[in-house]
Amino acid sequence: MQKPLLSILMPLLLELLYGTAFSLCSLATFGGLFYRKVKHPVLFPLLFGIVNVLLCLVQQLLLGALLPSVMVVFHTIAAFLLLTGRKWDHLLSLVMAEIFSMSLISSVQMAVFAITKGGERGFLAVTLLYALIYAVSVGFVYFLQWLVRSDDREPLGKLQMLLLTGVTGAVTVYNLRNYGSSLYVPDVSLEAALPAVLILMSASVLLLLSVKTEQAERFRALNAMSETYMTAQARHFEQAREADTEMRMLRHDMKNHITVMNGLYAAGKTEELGAYLKTLGSSFAEMQAVNSIGSEIADAILAEKRALAESKGIRLLTDGSLQGLDISAVTLCTVLSNLLDNAIEATGEGQEITLSARRSGSFYYLCITNPTSEPVPVSGDIPTAKPDSAHHGLGLKSVRKAVEKCGGTLELSCKEAASGDQFTAEVLLPARN
Repeated sequence: MQKPLLSILMPLLLELLYGTAFSLCSLATFGGLFYRKVKHPVLFPLLFGIVNVLLCLVQQLLLGALLPSVMVVFHTIAAFLLLTGRKWDHLLSLVMAEIFSMSLISSVQMAVFAITKGGERGFLAVTLLYALIYAVSVGFVYFLQWLVRSDDREPLGKLQMLLLTGVTGAVTVYNLRNYGSSLYVPDVSLEAALPAVLILMSASVLLLLSVKTEQAERFRALNAMSETYMTAQARHFEQAREADTEMRMLRHDMKNHITVMNGLYAAGKTEELGAYLKTLGSSFAEMQAVNSIGSEIADAILAEKRALAESKGIRLLTDGSLQGLDISAVTLCTVLSNLLDNAIEATGEGQEITLSARRSGSFYYLCITNPTSEPVPVSGDIPTAKPDSAHHGLGLKSVRKAVEKCGGTLELSCKEAASGDQFTAEVLLPARN
């Protein structure tokens, strides 16, 4: 009696372990390797392991056989509805994470039984080996997750995920075709361990290459943005130095200016006096415009973009202050540079761009408005009209990502105004307490 009972309970225990391990590997791959958002699956893997046992019992009663695809489909539906926020763009990532997990468990299984010669062991020993296999598989996924951990990691692209799952899946199919195994007691030769180990090494290398390549591209973009900021800052400091020199010269000559104005007033030449005062006032205004928004970083960028706008016959008007803004120089440079570049590009000669900033509670409100020659459809990311659109339209994506990363928001709109269509970018950024 004991042996038949054991032969019934052990397969059910294995299905419980397999379902739990498969779910753990899939969700760890989805969230930790592919870097997609997933809710914390605290009890989900264990509950799915129990559900997998029930699915197996139902299949045995109704079909007399097991169909692994039933388990995978059920897991996909349950995880998609409960853990991924029901985002359709995450569905493909989840399916590829499941394929990767099945391939991984199969490869570890093949390697372990090839090395230990599982077919020559007893039923209980084989069951314990399966438990070891599932533990190793889950541990390997978390080891990969530890290898590629980073605070500024980007989600893997579809091509990278396809490459990773394609290689692991292809080697797994090769193993199964050349080194067949029964359901619970695989009898494989030692040579089957080699391709199984290779698939684990390939998965590690491909994942590391994908992440390091993405990080290298990010560092290049960050370096380019830093160079832009440093150039703008250097020009701003040069302009500030020149303005300071001019101001000191103006103060030095103020006695002469007063003498001239007194002479014009005494002679009754009020029109000439008014023109002289206007010219003198313009000189003061130009000097004060260098430092106009209360943030050294923003002033440097504005000085650069104002010069660019003026070279195209466009006026850049600013109002308000960003003093106390609590974000990094790179983030502020990303936001202002990209938004102002887009505004300058869309604005025609003789038109104006306005930038206003003010503090509202614990956030700073930044608004950039510019006229457009035609309405711009606003839905998600803004489409670009440039011929090489594949390389453009990235500015707004960079702005949105930078803003959201520091706890802010970006809102885009295009409305009809009295002078034509106007495009507006509104940014909320955290203020220093």
